[in-house]
Amino acid sequence: MEPMNSMGVLLPTRGVLVYAKSGKPRVELNWQIAETAERIGYDSVWVGDSITSKPRLEPLAVMAALAARTSRVKIGTAVMLNALRHPVHLAHSVATIDNISDGRIILGLGAGRSNNQMFVDEHSNVGVPIEERAGRMEESIDLMRKLWTQDNVSNADGFYPLNGVTLEPRPVQEQVPIWLSSNWVQRGLGRVAAQGDGWITNVPSTEMFTKCLGRIEDKASEMGRDVTKIKRCLYISVNLNDEDNAIDEGDKFMRAYYGIPYEVVSKQLLCVFGTAQKIIDAIHQYKGAGADYFIVRFASPNQMEQLDKFTEAVVPAIN
Repeated sequence: MEPMNSMGVLLPTRGVLVYAKSGKPRVELNWQIAETAERIGYDSVWVGDSITSKPRLEPLAVMAALAARTSRVKIGTAVMLNALRHPVHLAHSVATIDNISDGRIILGLGAGRSNNQMFVDEHSNVGVPIEERAGRMEESIDLMRKLWTQDNVSNADGFYPLNGVTLEPRPVQEQVPIWLSSNWVQRGLGRVAAQGDGWITNVPSTEMFTKCLGRIEDKASEMGRDVTKIKRCLYISVNLNDEDNAIDEGDKFMRAYYGIPYEVVSKQLLCVFGTAQKIIDAIHQYKGAGADYFIVRFASPNQMEQLDKFTEAVVPAIN
């Protein structure tokens, strides 16, 4: 199969816990999907993040294992809540994993949400007031980039005072690409314009995608920054079946994953559940709006089956 240079697969680092019930999670499913995705030509594999709010396998540990078990695919986070981690620790881990992978890491970062007590508690439990998360995220990005390239990094003010820190190892990549997530959030879109090497979004309409992209471009123009070359990445949840089965299985997945039904989730993030043609049409529409990279999450307990169906029925029409 032709290489899929603009297509990645989200691994079920949460799904294996959700479907394990009270038993041991099938961690090996993540390696199986990643190794298969690499073999058949996908460009990347991705892991999500949360610590206590939506339990899953710890992303950095999984990325290190993936780095050792694969040789070509890029390995990314979609997305990591970096405000939950000190930037010296995170920069050290990412640089180490970039070395294990020989330069294949993409760091997707997000600020997360504050609209649920479980998110507030998650931040509180690691010592981060949730109202500080955006400021910490932005400061952390700047510091990590310095720690990856400079000696004796100091930071007198802010959330993370540093005094003459030199971090080793350096990443294999001169700068690990940082892709920032945002939907229609003004500060988030401004952050993409100011700090992003890429933009990750899951907005549920092409109209909103176009509106967000326009805001990023306007903000970048104000700063004198050229963002024409940043990746514009759409995170899309799919279930590939006949319409009724897709909606039924996808709804059960969303209820297990988020605790809320598909009807609610689909108003907040892009879900395309149904036939291959329905998914092909949606991807073409977002491509037309400017999306040039896609992370696909399979909203199904049958991950390998969905990967096979997607690869056979959808990829040839969009690649």
